[in-house]
Amino acid sequence: MALVRCEKHNIPYNDANPRGCPACWQETSDDRGGVEMMRQLARASRGLPEVEVLPRETAPETAPGGLARASWPPPVTTPPRLPTRPLTRFERTWNWIVAHRSAVGSGIVLTVVLSLIYVITRPTFEEGYDPPFLADDARPFPVQLNIPIDAVFAIFGTAPPELNPDSPALARYRFGPGTFVDAYNGAVYAVTLTTIERSWRGNRVGLSEPLVEGRLALLGAIERPRSAASAPFPVGDHLVYARRNDRPVRTLVTRVRPPNGCFDVFVDLAPRAIGQVTRGEEAFVAVARRGGTMEWVSVQVRAVTRAIPGPYAGPPECES
Repeated sequence: MALVRCEKHNIPYNDANPRGCPACWQETSDDRGGVEMMRQLARASRGLPEVEVLPRETAPETAPGGLARASWPPPVTTPPRLPTRPLTRFERTWNWIVAHRSAVGSGIVLTVVLSLIYVITRPTFEEGYDPPFLADDARPFPVQLNIPIDAVFAIFGTAPPELNPDSPALARYRFGPGTFVDAYNGAVYAVTLTTIERSWRGNRVGLSEPLVEGRLALLGAIERPRSAASAPFPVGDHLVYARRNDRPVRTLVTRVRPPNGCFDVFVDLAPRAIGQVTRGEEAFVAVARRGGTMEWVSVQVRAVTRAIPGPYAGPPECES
């Protein structure tokens, strides 16, 4: 379609319009008012300069009067836009990831490396209780204090003497795992138990602190000497000590005197070890889980006669 100009009225019109020039068409119609209006329109159009109508793609960069297209004033009203729905949280997150994909990729790589380092270097825990939990009743160890050591041999058989780690003046004899008899000048001076398999007058290793106090109360009054207790430190998910011997020890003492006897009973209490924590090449003794409490149990029972002198309890207090 193209614009053409009427030769009679000098009015531009579309050449595809079947009516042709609107002024010519109005002259042939019956509408006189319209004819007069079209005549006026024709007279006005004759006074306008020639206008060349160009397609949109060939429009000049400047408007008439030298006004550049970039300087054209903006439209008065905002162009209409189709309504859009708000983005979901997932879409916003995905758009952010796409916009920052290099930073996200670096973060993922760093996270994987740190996770591998943590898995390789994190502490590992191996369960193991010391002393173990009690399953059966212990066998009594019926050895009386201040009797000849030959009488003990007659009951349990002859045992070779061993070096006593506490005093060289005492001869130590082993009558089973964790069962020791210390002799002084050929007489039984002390009985020491470090195993859960044996008991001496109801006292044994592995009992909780309330049970230990109950057994000792059957023999006499209980003394609780004060002792400094070192606190465990955390490693991983557990509270640990560096070594087994670093565990704090509390000793309960009961002194039995005539007519019930003449001996002292010492029961050492310590936190029960629940396992071993390994971190790299270091190994620690775990006594509780982080945030938990330590369970105090008996780890050694020792009965010492007070009728003869010796290194465990000092001078005698009773006549032999």
